[in-house]
Amino acid sequence: MRLENEIILGIDASNIRHGGGITHLSQLLDHTNIEKSKIKRVVVWSNERTLKQLPNKPWLDKKTHTLLNGNFLQRTIWQILKLKKALNSQSCGILFVPGASFITKFKPVVTMHQNLLPFENDEVLRYGLSFFFFKLIFLRFSQSISFKRSQGIIFLSKYSRDLLKSFLKISSVDEKVIPHGVEKRFFKEPREQFNIDAYSNENPFKLIYVSSVDLYKHQWNVIEAVHDLRSSGYPITLDLYGKLNERAKPLLMRAMKRFDFSGDYINLNQEVSFKEIHNIYHQADLSIFASSCETFGQIVLESMASGIPMCCSRGSSMQEILGGSARYFNPLKPQEISSCLREVIDSPILRSEMSNASFSLAKRYDWELSSRESFSFITKVYEKSL
Repeated sequence: MRLENEIILGIDASNIRHGGGITHLSQLLDHTNIEKSKIKRVVVWSNERTLKQLPNKPWLDKKTHTLLNGNFLQRTIWQILKLKKALNSQSCGILFVPGASFITKFKPVVTMHQNLLPFENDEVLRYGLSFFFFKLIFLRFSQSISFKRSQGIIFLSKYSRDLLKSFLKISSVDEKVIPHGVEKRFFKEPREQFNIDAYSNENPFKLIYVSSVDLYKHQWNVIEAVHDLRSSGYPITLDLYGKLNERAKPLLMRAMKRFDFSGDYINLNQEVSFKEIHNIYHQADLSIFASSCETFGQIVLESMASGIPMCCSRGSSMQEILGGSARYFNPLKPQEISSCLREVIDSPILRSEMSNASFSLAKRYDWELSSRESFSFITKVYEKSL
């Protein structure tokens, strides 16, 4: 039975199915101190696979439905026909939608802006008149409606907040910027940096690029830049980690064939489990991130915590996170990427300064703080609606 002063939070995670969305939700719930929160019970609705990846807590109820384990249309039908009844049956006082889009008359609702891609015009146009292009247009439309109908919005970065507000008039909606945190397993003290002469083709300087392969990630430009350095005699290798999307596969394969046909120094690896990915960072000498569109840039933060220097795209939200602790490039220009890498690799002093600075900055990002601020903001929106 619900106590008079107890807030029950409902979470519609019907659109949280993989990647960063699951990571955020699981970490948010795992680091919640329910004793210090006015929210005393949480009910999450999602598919069985997502629910299995969420923590088990005495105050957390995980619920699913046949429609939630189906396709997009079936999940939408569940939102229209079942969600409000489900919320009322559990006496939920407020709804949180981390996937942004919702279809319900239930109020109040707090949404989260996690996907910047539909709102970046240049990025949308990269996909031409394809299925994914129209999917992005639909997401812009559906998420815009949801944000306007929300009583509160959580943003992951100031950049994403400012960009969305340039599209939508949401001045009447409560908002708060709450960045992600980073798990303690990623933290590793910066290592001693050596001159590039200390490396060889048998003991190479290891570059990594951790990210899904997609049109806005520009792995092919990174490959060309690494080829330029390798041709100049730099004993370096590049390991790519992440899901390979079919729409970007031709560009990647063409670059690998052109610049490293024999596979001597460019390695395309299978997607690594998130539970093991920290080991990849800890074995690397430098991290590259060439995305031109990121709502937050969790991979950037993980690299920072791992104590390795970073060469990063200057686009989107990355400079907001890294500040002056990285060297930046235009991800569309391979020569600029090459120059950035050359500057950092040539100077062990610079690498040491960068890795120490970014490691210190990473300590500011904490999942317990993120969880506490998120639950506090949701509580504020609930109390304002009374």
